Amino acid sequence: MGAAGAGLATFLSNCVACLYFFVLLFVRQGKTFTLKGYFRGCAPPCVSISPRNFHWNKNIFLQICNVGIPAAIQNLLNVTGMTVLNNFTAAFGADAVSAMGIAHKIAMVPMYVAMGFSQGIMPLVSYNYASRNYRRIKKVVTFAGGISLTLMTIGAVFCFTQGSGIIGLFMENESVIAYGGAFLYGMALAIPFLDIDFLAVGVFQACGMGRNALIFAILRKVILEIPALVILNRIWPLYGLAYAQLVAEFVLAIAAVIMLVRIFRSLSDS
Repeated sequence: MGAAGAGLATFLSNCVACLYFFVLLFVRQGKTFTLKGYFRGCAPPCVSISPRNFHWNKNIFLQICNVGIPAAIQNLLNVTGMTVLNNFTAAFGADAVSAMGIAHKIAMVPMYVAMGFSQGIMPLVSYNYASRNYRRIKKVVTFAGGISLTLMTIGAVFCFTQGSGIIGLFMENESVIAYGGAFLYGMALAIPFLDIDFLAVGVFQACGMGRNALIFAILRKVILEIPALVILNRIWPLYGLAYAQLVAEFVLAIAAVIMLVRIFRSLSDS
C-alpha cells in the first residue's frame, strides 16, 4: 500500500495501544487511587475515565502544565529540527535524503531506549522526591544512568563500526549506502551524550522543574542544533549535517551533569 499502508499501520498500532489501556483500567478498577477522595476526606475511588468522576483542582492542573507544556514544546522543536535537516539535505539530491532518513531512523532506536530509561525512572524519582527520600533518588538516577549509558555506548560502537552494513539492510543503492554509512558515523557519536541529557530531563520533569526541561529543549534545538546545522553544512557540506546533534548533545551533557550535581547538593542540604 506504500505510504498509505505506513499511515494505516500507525493508526492500527495506536488503536491497539488505546484498547490495551482501556482493558487495563477495567482490570485494575477498584485497585487504584485518585486524589478526589483524598481531598474530600473520604475513601479514595478507583481511577476512572467517567466524566462524572472528574474533579477540578487548580494546583494539579498547573503542575501538569508545568511539566507537560515543556515536553510538548520539546516534541515540536524536534519536528522543527528534523524539517531543517531535511531541507538542507534535499539540496544534495534524493539519494542523500533517503540516506539521511534511514540513518536517522536507525539512530532513533537507541534514542528510544534512552528515552525509556528516562521515563522509567520518573515515577521513582517523583515518589521519592515527594516523600523527601533524596538518597534513594540519587541511587535511582546513578543506577539507571550506569545501565543506560553502558547500553548506549555499546549501541553507538555498533552503529559506528557497522554503519554501511546496517544501511544496506534497508536499501541496496550504493550511493545511499555510502551516504548513510557516513551519516550514521556522526549520529552514533551523539548517542551516549543523548542518554545523559534524557536522564537529566526525566529528573527535571519528575521533580516538577518544568522550567529546566523547557530551557534544555530550547537549548537543544534553537540555540545549539539548528545553528550547528547551518555552520557545519557550510564548513563540511552535507556530511557536516550528521554531526550537528553531536555538538548539541555534548554541550547539553555537560550542562546536565552540572545541573544534576547542583540538584543533588541542594536536596542533601534541605
